[in-house]
Parts: sequence; C-alpha cells; structure tokens
Amino acid sequence: MHAQIKDADVPPAFEVTDARVAYDGVPVLDGVNVGIPRGRTVAVLGPNGSGKSTLVRAMLGIVPLTSGGIRVHGTPLSRFRDWRRIGYVPQRLTAGGAVPATVREIVSSGQVAARRRFSLPTRADRAAVDEALAAVDLTDLAKASVRELSGGQQQRVLIARALAGRPDTFVMDEPMAGVDAENQRALARIIARLRERDATVILVLHELGPLEEFIERTVALESGRIVHDGAPLLPTGECARPGHEHQHPHPDPNDPDPRAAERPSPADLMRLEVPGRD
Repeated sequence: MHAQIKDADVPPAFEVTDARVAYDGVPVLDGVNVGIPRGRTVAVLGPNGSGKSTLVRAMLGIVPLTSGGIRVHGTPLSRFRDWRRIGYVPQRLTAGGAVPATVREIVSSGQVAARRRFSLPTRADRAAVDEALAAVDLTDLAKASVRELSGGQQQRVLIARALAGRPDTFVMDEPMAGVDAENQRALARIIARLRERDATVILVLHELGPLEEFIERTVALESGRIVHDGAPLLPTGECARPGHEHQHPHPDPNDPDPRAAERPSPADLMRLEVPGRD
C-alpha cells in the first residue's frame, strides 16, 4: 500500500528546514533539510558523530537548534503540544532516582502524556499496558525490576512504554545498539506490526540488519549533512562483497560522538531514569 502513494502526496509528520545545531561552537548539524511523511518507516543512518541522533532529538525539541526550523505534524515545534501522538524510545535506561521500578511501572508511565493531570488509569489504560507488554514478549516479567533485565530486555521495556500511549508516530534512537540477535528479531516483529497500523516510524541505526525488509526510506548523514535521502541503501552484508563501491557512511572509530546534554521534560517525552544503569 505504501508503494502506491508518492511521498509528495502524504502530509509530513516532521519537516526540518535548514536545521543547524552546535555543541560548544562546534557544528553538529549543518543546514539539514528533510521531511518525513506520515505512515512511513524511515531509517536515519550514519557513523558516530555524523549527527543522526542529534537530528532526531532536535526534531523532538530535546536538543535546541542554533538556527532553522522544525514542524511536527504541521505545527511549529515551539507550539506543538500534542505529545500523546509521539512515542519516543531513547537509547537506554539511565542511572538516577532512588526507588526501583518494575517493568509494568515503566511501561505505564508511557501513558502520562495522554492522560489528564492527576487522573487515575482507566480499564482501557491498563489493557493498553497489557497489550504493549505482550507485543514485546515481556508479560511474564511485568513485576520484575528493570535493573534485573538484560540490556536487550530493557530496550524492549522502552519500546513497550512508547506503545502503551498508543501514539501514531514513533522515534527510536538506536534501538538495536548493544542488543543480541533475539532482541533484534523481536524489534523487527514490532516494526512489522507498526507498519501494518500505518504508523510513522523513524529509527536511528548504524546498519539496517534484520529491519532491512521493513525500511521504506533511508536518510544518511555524514559530518552533519545529508548525503543520501531516498530508497533504502545497500542490503546488509553487501559491503563485504568483492568490488563493492561504498555508497553510505561507515563508523569511524576516531570520529567523536557528541551527546546532547538536554533532556525532554517529563510532561513532554517522559524520559524515565532508572537506577543501576550507565
């Protein structure tokens, strides 16, 4: 169904116009222009330090622009308030706080933006949490402390948290980083389900891996600039074939990877911190 509709005919979920970001005066994004149509599954690729994570964080308002503009579902980012439409999956659960949290508690926190202030969860809310846990195969671990889970399982908790709010737009920042093959396959199944629901999915990745068949478009960055925006790049493993001419960037171990210091507010993107993680 997606292939029958041209992107030009689809309203954008995100519009980025001449976006520039600098950390301590060092440019990280340098005049980026990109539009992400609704209902597409898009991979943002690039080596460490290319600006790919900074781009998606800027799209969500986590990282401020030096100049340029961003619109979210047709609204300027500074005036966008409908965060219940956005499901954000950060790179990891990070250290902080003093009270251990269970898997279910973290997943339930994904409904904060969609719920009235001070209201209690409804039966529908609890059902959505159950559905999200089942989608990532963590129902049996709902009462477990997240500190006892593997890195891959924790990543699935973050995805379930995004699913629980039932948004129509998902932004996942390196969801396959540091997870094993089983958890990567679990992520692929989740992406397949989201595509069936016509959700907008943006994934920051180093390589497409098991997600390759679900990616409809790739945006590749290098040194803060877009070097490719279009059909998915070369299939996984093709780089190793004799005579392959590189058409996309690869990680450079000597290239720094600046990280944003700013974080979204709890009311917006609900970045949850959990003790015991770096």
